[in-house]
Formats: sequence, structure tokens, C-alpha cells
Amino acid sequence: MKRRQFVKAGAALAAAASLPRFSFAQVKGGDRIKVGLIGCGGRGTGALKNMIEADQNVQVVALADLFPEKLDWAANDVRGFCQERYSAQADDIIKPDTVKKFGGWDCVDQLLAEDVDVVIEATPPPFRTPHYEKIVKAGKHAFLEKPACIDVTQAKKMLELADEAKKKGLCVVCGTQRRYHPYYQELIKRIQDGELGEILSQQCYWNMGGYIGQWVNFPDLDPESIEYQIRAWWCFIWASGDHIVEQHVHNIDVCMWALGDNRFPVEVRGMGGRSTDLPWPRFGDRFSHFAIDYDMGNGLRMSSYCQQDPGVNDEVGERMVGTKGMCYSTLGGKGALWISDLKGKRLWESQDIPVSELVLEHKYLLDAIRNGENVNTLKTLVNSTLVAIAGRMSTFTGKKFKYDWVLARSKEDLMPKNLDFAAKNPTHVPVPGKEQLV
Repeated sequence: MKRRQFVKAGAALAAAASLPRFSFAQVKGGDRIKVGLIGCGGRGTGALKNMIEADQNVQVVALADLFPEKLDWAANDVRGFCQERYSAQADDIIKPDTVKKFGGWDCVDQLLAEDVDVVIEATPPPFRTPHYEKIVKAGKHAFLEKPACIDVTQAKKMLELADEAKKKGLCVVCGTQRRYHPYYQELIKRIQDGELGEILSQQCYWNMGGYIGQWVNFPDLDPESIEYQIRAWWCFIWASGDHIVEQHVHNIDVCMWALGDNRFPVEVRGMGGRSTDLPWPRFGDRFSHFAIDYDMGNGLRMSSYCQQDPGVNDEVGERMVGTKGMCYSTLGGKGALWISDLKGKRLWESQDIPVSELVLEHKYLLDAIRNGENVNTLKTLVNSTLVAIAGRMSTFTGKKFKYDWVLARSKEDLMPKNLDFAAKNPTHVPVPGKEQLV
């Protein structure tokens, strides 16, 4: 079987459970997987480097970005990485002069028409859903950065796409890298095996001593224009989901994971605001801080805190307390994750890891493609993203509501109707108590 025939038939082979797994690996072992990247900013090129570090038997076939000026920079940046790390294989992995480069609003369609096996989707969050719909239709495997979506309308669509991808046998792995960190995995297993006893409370944090996007400076663009808002996407609610969705989803995801990914809030009540000295509209309409009380039922509360303000103390992590012990977790090596008894005596802690979790998530995806397995982690990311979205909605409006209402009745849709660069998209900073819950 030729390489392209095999990759496209990978999921169909996965259904043949009666055949030994090693037979797929033997057929695929020497094949070079062809990769396309959508979104050539820092995170996109970073994800591509992570994928290359996970498996050098790949070839970068095509790059796509709304802004064409990013394409050559991305190709040369990744090429430099390969020359530094894998000089003997650099030409096989990427040649900047021959890799296909597509810019503009139709760049995704052009990339998906190429001979690509797996796509990295790392554009600003509002484009994740429409792009993934095209990726599934084109029959490509995918790595999707977090968050899964920006609003309830997109979340519903992504749940449908997760099912469609599974039916087609397409692998999709998401950028919740903590799930691929070996000591996060061990911690969660210990929690689920009962080392903490019954979990009584959860706290999660993404507090930063700086405002992502505080460097934004596009003096020739109108902040009400779509182009400005996409270029400064960190600053705008519609373009990022706000930082509770775009970043803090990582920590919420860990809490959901610890509960088995099958327990959801009963009620949600949030509060927060925007620092008064943060200029609007240059720095968008996002809030600076959120504090959410998630009632998880049966007496368990999950408290969620995230902040972006210059000069405040940093803290990114998760804490859980049970009837027998407590734990704390944050990305890192020795001692970054630990379990103690209720008096604080350490019972277990993490050690250094030789390979970054950012690399391991790509290894998981590429190994699955090579072995003809069907892995699909999208629904877990959508669920965690929805919990973050519900917290944002409650904070903006000041309303307490049943979590089931979100998928059952909410009509939230943040996407502008006109995405032309010159189109105007006036924004406002939400005022709790006045903002409407939709």
C-alpha cells in the first residue's frame, strides 16, 4: 500500500480490531507524515517545532495564515530550528523555498487542497471551529490548540464535529498539554484511586503579573476595525474568548479531569471586572480578573481564579482537598506536583521529566496515526471550554444560573457577521448587572 493510501485509510484500518496493532506500525514505520500548519504566529510555529521534536519523520508541506507576511518568517524560523537540532534531516523536514505558502481569507481552503496528512490548527480561537469543520470535511487528522471555541454556538458545532471526525476515523488531539505530562497523569491516577479520599474542594488559578496584549501597537489601524481586532486578538472578547477561556481553560480542564470528565457544574456564579487604568478600545474589551464559584453538586465547590494585571503576583496551578489528603499541581519538574496528608506531610511529589509535555502531546497524535488508531480528545476540551464560557457569561452579567441552561437554551454567538478587514466592529466593556444573559 502506498503511503498516501495508507494514511487516508488509517481510521478504516483502526476498525479492524482483529488485526494486531504491530502490523500497522510495520507498514507505516518508514513513512514520512505530511504536515500543514494553519496559523503562523508564535504558538503555531511553536506547535510545529514541538511536532518535529516528537517525530522527525515528518515533512512540512504547507503553511497558511491570514496575514501573508508571516509565512516566510514561519518557514525560516522552523527551518532554523531543524538545522540547529536535526541538521542531517533538515532538508527532509522543511525547505522554505519549496513549502507551499498560502495567505488571505481563502488560505485554509488552499492548504487543505494540498497533499497533507495532518493539520496543526493554531489560529486565534474564533477561527478554530470554522477551520476544523473544513479539516474534517477534507478528511485530515488534526492537532487543535486550545480553547476549542469562543461561545456556546461554536461549542455545539464542535461537539458535532467531534462525532463526525470519530465516524470518519480521523485523529484529533488538543493542546491541553497537562494531560500528556507524566506526573500530571500520575497525580490524576492517584486522585482517582482514592489517595485524597473524597474530594471536598477544588481551586484553580491562572494569575499573571502582566496583561497579554499589553504590547499591542497598531497606530495605523482603527481599534474598531476587524483587522485591528484580529491582529490584537488577545485583547478582544470575541477574538479570544477572554483569558478565562483562552488560558485558564488549562486549569479548569485539570479539575474536570480529576473528577473523571463526567461531572459538570450544577450552578455557576461569577464576578470580576476590568482595571480602570486599562485604555479602551486600544486594549480591547476583555476583563482583567475573574472569580467563579462552580457548584459541582453533592457539596463540592470548584473555585476558579484568573487575573492579568501588571505588578500582581503570578500563580498558575491547581489545588484539591479531600477527606484523606490534599494536592497541588503546576507545570514543572521535581516538586512541582505533590500530595500531602491533611497536616502537610509530603507523601508523593513529581520528579524532572526528560521530554516536555508540549512534545508528548504531538507524539501521542503521530503514534496514533502511524499505528492506525483512532484517538479523539476534542469532546473533553469542548466540555472544559464550556465550563470556562459559563463562568465568563456569569461574570459579565452578574447572574447565577443552572449550568444545564448553557447548552439547552443559550443562544450566545460572539462572531462578527462581517469579517472584512475594513469592517467596523464596535465593542464595549461588559458591566455586570447590565449585560444581558443570552
